Amino acid sequence: MLAYLEALPWPDPWSVQVLVHDQDDACFGLWMIHDGRLVEVSLPRTRRVPFSDFKFGVLDRTDR
Repeated sequence: MLAYLEALPWPDPWSVQVLVHDQDDACFGLWMIHDGRLVEVSLPRTRRVPFSDFKFGVLDRTDR
């Protein structure tokens, strides 16, 4: 999905924001286009917990 969104001809790619929420995530992750690629933006009070069997891991809150 991310590769598809990156390839679209955005008129203003610096203004594109994508909210992604996996079924195991505790909250939405924010992704934005930077240098032509969608990258996850670090959000306060969150951390990405890697899993060996998932590419990205799970987004977790740290303020609970």
